[in-house]
Amino acid sequence: MHKQFPAARLLAATLAAALMQPVMAAEPTAVELAPLAVANLYIKTIINQDEASVAQLNAYLRPTRLAGQQSAEYASYSGLKEADAKFPTETGKLIADLFPAPMRAAVTPAAELLAANVIAAKNGAACQATKADPVTVENGMQTAAVSFECQVVKVPVAWAAAAQQLAKSGCKVEQCKAGLQKIAATYTSAPKQTWRAVFAVSREKDSEAWRNDFARETFDEIWDYL
Repeated sequence: MHKQFPAARLLAATLAAALMQPVMAAEPTAVELAPLAVANLYIKTIINQDEASVAQLNAYLRPTRLAGQQSAEYASYSGLKEADAKFPTETGKLIADLFPAPMRAAVTPAAELLAANVIAAKNGAACQATKADPVTVENGMQTAAVSFECQVVKVPVAWAAAAQQLAKSGCKVEQCKAGLQKIAATYTSAPKQTWRAVFAVSREKDSEAWRNDFARETFDEIWDYL
């Protein structure tokens, strides 16, 4: 497991900001969903940024969030997409800064291409909740552990480590550009690997929504596979 690249932490922080919205008026209780279905909505919201799933998850969580004095919307689709749009430029700069100053401008387009392919690979991960364990109850809190798995690209070397290795190799400008382009290409042609994890959802009462206010922490682990 490689150390998370600063850009991945930056995106995680930006996505966290996108998972907050101003308080709105209360709405009727959302339709009941099983833990497996709720977990899938979180997955498709945070990993895949699927617009329909963001809307459905917001509608499902809204009554419970408002009752708990929280912001009405769990996630902002526009905010998530804005964070994605910034990722290639911001991360491309961080990658280019690994190289000697005289060649940074020249390698920046290739660095941005690499970053764009990485975020596309993350968003394109094929994920599915597979099994929900029986609900447990402790101190009045109901919890369901949901197993899920994602098919994620399996590159020879993760993008952060690969870029750092290339920058330390002493490559010339054209070699460095070609090297970054080669790393970027692996994210569109590599085979897939399976990432399996467990996502927990909880609620205090049967009438409340299943939820996980720290969902992003589970899904941030996907960066260890990229």
